[in-house]
Amino acid sequence: MAHRFFIVTRFRGISLVYSTVLMLTLMGIVSLAVDWGRVQVAKSQLRAAADAASRAGAYALPQDVNATIAAAIQAAHDNHVDGTRLVLDPSQDIELGFWNTTTKTFTTYTGNNRSQANAVRIIARRIATRNTAIPTLFASVLGKHSQDLTVESISMRLAPVTFQYDIPATANPYLAGMPDGTMASPNNPHNSPDYAPYQSPVRINIPVREGMQFSFKTITGGANNDKQWSERYQPDGNLSWITSNDTAQNGGELGKSDLKAPINALVGVFLSDEDPRFRQEGLPPKLDFSTPASRDFTNLAPKIAQVFFIGDGLRSDGTAQTFTVPRGATRFYLANWDGYEWNNNVGLRTTSVTQLGSVVTVK
Repeated sequence: MAHRFFIVTRFRGISLVYSTVLMLTLMGIVSLAVDWGRVQVAKSQLRAAADAASRAGAYALPQDVNATIAAAIQAAHDNHVDGTRLVLDPSQDIELGFWNTTTKTFTTYTGNNRSQANAVRIIARRIATRNTAIPTLFASVLGKHSQDLTVESISMRLAPVTFQYDIPATANPYLAGMPDGTMASPNNPHNSPDYAPYQSPVRINIPVREGMQFSFKTITGGANNDKQWSERYQPDGNLSWITSNDTAQNGGELGKSDLKAPINALVGVFLSDEDPRFRQEGLPPKLDFSTPASRDFTNLAPKIAQVFFIGDGLRSDGTAQTFTVPRGATRFYLANWDGYEWNNNVGLRTTSVTQLGSVVTVK
């Protein structure tokens, strides 16, 4: 009996050793998995930061080199990687050059050639030699105290493209994105509402993305809010008659904001793919362009479904104004401004719309 008891006890001891080894092994695997997960999250963050920096730099093209570099540095700094901001070394991490769309290759420019660049390359680094590598907690037991990460991102500035559109004076901005048969401008004094598609605004046939910019020039023709009047107003509209949407309810109509601007002015509105009537964000605030100062902006960045003034697209000194696409926007409509009953307006404007060099991340 004593002999058999000894054998059982010995087997139990061996099982305990095996269990301990197995548990330590599992703990090691789990610990390494934690480190691996942290590194992968940091790598994704580094990629996002690098893309943001290359895009910001490309948007600054073809400004001077310093402006491009500054834009990239600021965009990187606005992003966190493993809890700290990404810092770029302008002499090592930022390159201006030429992206060949045929060969899919990037050529780095130096010196004065950088002013001719069409692309920006960012090499985002979190490395030990800069004391920025991703630290490891459990892998350090095996002698690996950190993990280097390097990510490359290249963004290209596309050349400006100009399109031409005819904008009838009957184009009602509130019918933007609305299905046929939708009624706008109801309950007006003449009891004559507008309907899609007859009074619908003009959608520009350009893919719209966040951050894209547009400018306007060479606008010919005119508009009047009453077909009985012979005068045709220029794109800034009738500056002596400032109006809002007289039939707006709760600050807007059909999911789009009200506007205060000269009647017969050229106006626009950005939309997402959503039906603006059912957007969770609700109506954006009403913009006011009733004064010369309010119309003399350099850049305008309206919200989705926020009707805004375009006019002739120029500042008082003749320089072109820019209009920036908001996040989430996919559609852009042009229209004429009125207080109600667009269907009795008269006139037509031929408008040149320039899509300023948009940016695409190519690598």
